Amino acid sequence: MSSINSTRSQLDLQFNRTLKNMDNLITNLDNASLEDVYAFNSAMRQNATASWAVNQEVQVKHNLAKTIINEIR
Repeated sequence: MSSINSTRSQLDLQFNRTLKNMDNLITNLDNASLEDVYAFNSAMRQNATASWAVNQEVQVKHNLAKTIINEIR
């Protein structure tokens, strides 16, 4: 169970890090260069990957709970 909590903590940390990176890039786009656009695009991809991982965790938890409830019945 501790490995699940560790994985969840890492996913949450990565997700929050990608959100912070995107926010920092957005606030500093006044005189954006091509490198800034690439960095923002990369941050968006990282955020999408982190979001996907969080959604997968939610699905696994839901399916596990559903299976447990169905077995109890």
